Amino acid sequence: MMHDRLHAGKLLTEKLVDLVKNKDCLVLAIPRGGVIVGDEIARRLSLSLDVIISKKITPPDYPEYAVGAITYDGVLYYGHEWERYSNDPRFAAEINKKKMEVTRQIEAYRGNTNYNFDDKTIILVDDGIATGATVCAILQWLLKKQVKEIILATPVIPFVTKEIIKQFGIQIIALKTPMEFSSVGQFYRRFDQVPDQIVVSILEKYKPK
Repeated sequence: MMHDRLHAGKLLTEKLVDLVKNKDCLVLAIPRGGVIVGDEIARRLSLSLDVIISKKITPPDYPEYAVGAITYDGVLYYGHEWERYSNDPRFAAEINKKKMEVTRQIEAYRGNTNYNFDDKTIILVDDGIATGATVCAILQWLLKKQVKEIILATPVIPFVTKEIIKQFGIQIIALKTPMEFSSVGQFYRRFDQVPDQIVVSILEKYKPK
């Protein structure tokens, strides 16, 4: 079990250090908790840190049930039950709402939605992955960008989710891959909510001077 997100970042760094040696890398973290983990990795490996977000798409009557996810520019990941709900006339409104939310949140964190990865190796970091819908949307988005390589680094990812993400042909670095899974928080001794102001203050350190 990990003590907290900083401890998780330290342990992931130990797995990444030889893998990324002599590579031009960028740590791309998923807020909010992923920024704490990503900051620790970036600090220990002397890399830059940025953020990316996607939002779960949920059926109108089931707000906790993700059937897909979307990025700020409309890249959609379709989960296995997407078609079951996509004919609902309210579904298009849900998609547009989530797309606007993502754009607004990214702009609040980093000022704009302009990304230029310059053929870098991207280390995509989250503090834990459950269904993987939001990560899958981000991976689809990254594969459309000019990146050299994608490495997904996360403290915990269920075995079944890892098998889904393997289809993207990326390298996955994880500390734990449980067969039985109920929540990300069960693998941490301390798993506090991360406020937006903490994310903003961390990102401020990485802005060009």
